[in-house]
Amino acid sequence: MDGLFSHAASAHDPSPQEGYRLPEHRHVVNVPLAADQAFEGFSEYIHLWWPVNKFSHFGPGSHLTFDRGSLIEESEDGDLHLWGKVVHLDAPETIILDFTLGMETAPPTHVSLEFHEQGSGTEVVLTHDGWAAGELGQEQYELYSDWPEILEYYARFMGAGHRSL
Repeated sequence: MDGLFSHAASAHDPSPQEGYRLPEHRHVVNVPLAADQAFEGFSEYIHLWWPVNKFSHFGPGSHLTFDRGSLIEESEDGDLHLWGKVVHLDAPETIILDFTLGMETAPPTHVSLEFHEQGSGTEVVLTHDGWAAGELGQEQYELYSDWPEILEYYARFMGAGHRSL
């Protein structure tokens, strides 16, 4: 699990305080395809673009899949690890997950993906929120900070040019 969505907190990161709510992670990428194709690339082809060598439970050789209402990682040996459950699906516009990867004993967080067709491309908006209260929420917030890098893999797979993070 080391390295999975994790970065040490920097000096400008919010600190957990009584009554303070951590902000959502919100990230946007644009892909040069229609919304239905962008949606399909994210959901049906996640096994081709997700960087399991950097962000996974089992590591290199494993792959992700959406199967029976869940996002699951499968190891080379066939072991399965649940990352989250799909709680809302409205293809090709929205996927919402209760997400637990790396924090299985904590309440699930919420990952929302929205696909907004704009001209000849699609804006993909990922929002991750629903942090637990207190220190546990701070841990979740910090653990799931690598979405910009992950979405860059997706955008490049979908034909977008490289952009600086």
